Amino acid sequence: MDAQLAFFAIDVATAFAAALLFLRVLTQRPRLPAAQLVAAIAFNSVCDVVLGRSDYGYWIPPALRIAVPGGLAVAFNLARNSTPFLFAALCYALYADGKRFPRWLYALFALQLFFEEPVRLFATNALLTQAAPALLQTFFVGVALYWTLADWQNDLIETRRRTRILTAAAIGVSLVASGLGLRVLIDPNTALNYHAHVAMNFSHLVLIVFVLFQMTETGIDAYLDPLRLRAPPSPPPAANPDAAALARLAALMEVEHLYRRPGLTLAALAQKAGVPAYRLRRMIHEQLGFANFNAYLHAWRIREACAQMRDPAQRRTPILTIALSVGYRSVNTFNRGFRDVMDTTPSAWRASASSGEAVGQRNESAAPPPKSAILP
Repeated sequence: MDAQLAFFAIDVATAFAAALLFLRVLTQRPRLPAAQLVAAIAFNSVCDVVLGRSDYGYWIPPALRIAVPGGLAVAFNLARNSTPFLFAALCYALYADGKRFPRWLYALFALQLFFEEPVRLFATNALLTQAAPALLQTFFVGVALYWTLADWQNDLIETRRRTRILTAAAIGVSLVASGLGLRVLIDPNTALNYHAHVAMNFSHLVLIVFVLFQMTETGIDAYLDPLRLRAPPSPPPAANPDAAALARLAALMEVEHLYRRPGLTLAALAQKAGVPAYRLRRMIHEQLGFANFNAYLHAWRIREACAQMRDPAQRRTPILTIALSVGYRSVNTFNRGFRDVMDTTPSAWRASASSGEAVGQRNESAAPPPKSAILP
């Protein structure tokens, strides 16, 4: 009985911490998409705790069980099993700068929810009711992990780089274990599965308390809306300790056209500029206004590409040739980067420029002055 009381205390603490996180993010940033996703995930954690007290009733003393009515149980089950998809959406909102959310993921999510509840009404095969949705959940976890780690080296926001590590740990320890472990690898009709469930709840508790503590120390925006954070205005050039390094960086890009090198990395640029990588990362973010190193390269490359496409002497030069000349390895990468910066395709922009129509940069008014100095 003492162990059962300890398990009950873990569940209560987890539900309380999740509810606190839910209220914290929604009361402070209710309209922020990342905050809404965190609140939904926190709510799902409460659903998981409550429903677990019902699902594992055989292993729990009657006094510590929670009876969940059938209709509410269905809603709670759908909520808790939607967490991997919501986590993938959160990773997209936090880390996938400039990328488009794949709409086909919605179709896979709908398929997973179909396996979660409607299928269980007419099928008892564990392959359909447990393995299939668990594999889809694992796929969403893989997508979340990709968005978290794929662009880690190019992230220029230090707080966001640290949250990527925390996010990856949460993915590995919690989501994969609770998805594949509890639903497929461990027999759900055993006490071991119940103990694993309690262990997962304890890991959720530790993670939620850590997130709450970090948000108290640094503020919600540092983790959920880092792009909103702006450095204070830079001091005059003569008093700017980075003035000499910024001048070297400008010379490398404007005179030596270092951005034309395919596969240029931040480490290689830092070596050429003669500054540590961490300092260059801070300079490009805080003083030039870029959140991602790839966005910085896109700005320089697309500036030259626009100049070439505007040049009457290069009117017949293929767009692929121009893309390769400014540092892109493929026309597809160039097209995506151009569309993200200019909000149109290279061919449409070239046609407009040739006809003398006004062509502008998307969100130009929101770009910091150093960006508008780089872009056409």
